[in-house]
Amino acid sequence: MLSKPKIEVRPIQSKRELDDMYYQRWLVLRAPLGMHRGTEKDKHDKSAFHLVAVCEDKIIGSARLRQLSVELGSIAYVAVLSEFRSQGLGTKLIKKLIEEAQEKNLKSLRLMARINTLGFYKQIGFLEQGKIFDFMGIPHIFMYVNLPPSGDNAGVQ
Repeated sequence: MLSKPKIEVRPIQSKRELDDMYYQRWLVLRAPLGMHRGTEKDKHDKSAFHLVAVCEDKIIGSARLRQLSVELGSIAYVAVLSEFRSQGLGTKLIKKLIEEAQEKNLKSLRLMARINTLGFYKQIGFLEQGKIFDFMGIPHIFMYVNLPPSGDNAGVQ
């Protein structure tokens, strides 16, 4: 019987991993839209906390957390390679970012969700707020989750 390859979810550890994460992010989120390399980065990347999912030294998933205010954080660029989806990897990435946000004493998190991902984020505890809007030609909506204090995961699925 073949054993499943080990997948590790953790912060970026090197410049090479950062570059690999940007490539993976572009591959999942921008290449399907016909967008050029470089569009997967923004001015907030340097000050943000980046998580990756690594399998056999290959980055297969990634997500970012940044602090918007004393109480509010933002999750962005959640991306998992298609062949690794529906295995709980996206959920692991989000839950680790939630833990990081709690350690920073943030009270809530927001994200811009593509409409086709609403069920995924609702399952974790995020709720839609506001109206659907267009971003890069794709319908999105803001979603929020209130965070319990650090060490108390009662409010997050």
